[in-house]
Amino acid sequence: MSLNNLAAHLSQAGDRKGALHPSSEAVRIRRALAAQHPDAYTPALAGSLNNLANHLSYTGDQQGALHLAHEAVHLYRALAQQHSDAFTPDLASSLNNLANHLSETGDRQGALQ
Repeated sequence: MSLNNLAAHLSQAGDRKGALHPSSEAVRIRRALAAQHPDAYTPALAGSLNNLANHLSYTGDQQGALHLAHEAVHLYRALAQQHSDAFTPDLASSLNNLANHLSETGDRQGALQ
């Protein structure tokens, strides 16, 4: 969580490229944790993927952002199928992020779906 917070603060302070390192590190750590304990850490991984996707988008890496946004949606879909009350709002937010990234890559039709 601290790495995600650091990335957010760096980005808000105007250091959008600097935000990539802590955000990427958060994803790496949470991937490892989710691999060992998926029930406990998959939600945090999905959130970190969304954060990193946004930071990548801010620095112009639209394709990288799109890839991670798709991954976050995939994880939140699975979580929402298991626990709809808990994860449907996160899925909706993640779908909104994906639509934004699709639009930024020129796939406006895909963003509408």
